[in-house]
Amino acid sequence: AKGTYIGFYDCHVAPAVDWFKETIDLLAVKERRLVVPMIADLDLDTWDEKVHGALTAKCYINFNADFWWYEDESDFIPVISGGLVATTQKWWKDSGGFDPGMRGWGGENTDQSLRAWLCGGDVVRARTSRVAHMWRIDSDKRTLSHFHLKHQTDNLARVAALWFGEFKDKFRDGGLNPSINVSSAAQRIKELQCKPFVYFLHRFRKLYRKGGVLPDNVFKLRLKGSGKCISRSGSSLRLAECKVATKLHFANWVPPGFPHPDEFNVNETPGHEVQCGAHTARSCAECPRGHGEGYCNNDCRWLFGDCIPRAPARAPLPPPADMFSGIRLWNAIECFDRLDPTGPILYFCDLAGSNQNQQYFLDQRGRLRHSSGNCVSADPAQQKLRSSQCQDASEWEKVEGFTPVETTRYFASVREHGLTDHGPDS
Repeated sequence: AKGTYIGFYDCHVAPAVDWFKETIDLLAVKERRLVVPMIADLDLDTWDEKVHGALTAKCYINFNADFWWYEDESDFIPVISGGLVATTQKWWKDSGGFDPGMRGWGGENTDQSLRAWLCGGDVVRARTSRVAHMWRIDSDKRTLSHFHLKHQTDNLARVAALWFGEFKDKFRDGGLNPSINVSSAAQRIKELQCKPFVYFLHRFRKLYRKGGVLPDNVFKLRLKGSGKCISRSGSSLRLAECKVATKLHFANWVPPGFPHPDEFNVNETPGHEVQCGAHTARSCAECPRGHGEGYCNNDCRWLFGDCIPRAPARAPLPPPADMFSGIRLWNAIECFDRLDPTGPILYFCDLAGSNQNQQYFLDQRGRLRHSSGNCVSADPAQQKLRSSQCQDASEWEKVEGFTPVETTRYFASVREHGLTDHGPDS
């Protein structure tokens, strides 16, 4: 490539008209920069962008170097997804290009992103640059890969060995192979005068701190009055002995409309009937009559499985600083997701908190409420979880809580490097 700018785009894409213009404009501003287009869904029948399809661009990583998508208002991107990115030719050459020790797909996106952020550059999205991308879907044979590399290297481990620094023992629970040789890439990092990994975590502290990836408290959820806790079982959850159960923590941002703890503590006036809709009751709690949300109206409103008094019109209560909207598995990228009759399933965490399937709330009584209006209950005899109405739901309690080492280390490193909260956080 001889041009000023260099781009990497999958072959299974369809760029929109003038897709490159904003990308080039953004690169012209800053040499050490990666630019990602808005990634649309590809219609395989027309080989064009799907009408009313989704648009995405932003990813983040956890301490296992796994990446996943999220969305917010900022145009800065922590990690690119892969083969849809452009940069300047000078930065590509100066930074060393692809890591020659990597083979196969994955990891190179994180390596390039951390190289930009920690070595004087940044990563941004171009909102008017649209490129439709074909996603691989098992049910559609047209999207399946026809070629497979026989000698794939552990690229994510190379990322951790090269970039994670004092946090690399968090990679796969301390499973980083010490024999991985990243010496040549490390020399390039030294020449570029790159910063430690904590600078990346702190630059995106809205994700890592406010999104709960760096949690203050890790715990287990125990069924009250038992020795059983919620634990992972494949892609779902079940009851297990607490001593071997999965460690959890609260995570994900609080979206508009998510319950404030005080909203469940509104006092009702004794002896005053409330209008539930077409009928009245002595209290909002008595409105549903087993029919749920449809019987909770007028003077009352339905909130995560409870019919509560409708508060006077006022500005929404701001969420407490330590409040989150979901529950995440510690050292993993999955959260409690859809509440099925057999209990919650697991899926990749939605850091933004907008996925209602992942909205859970542990109330003061210990009921684990879900946005569906049902609660998580237990069948101790079968060691299984189930969905139930909240009025007779199981009660849970946090046990064996502790502050994880990554969070303690993060704050110590922030102090050591004199980092402040004055700059951007997302």
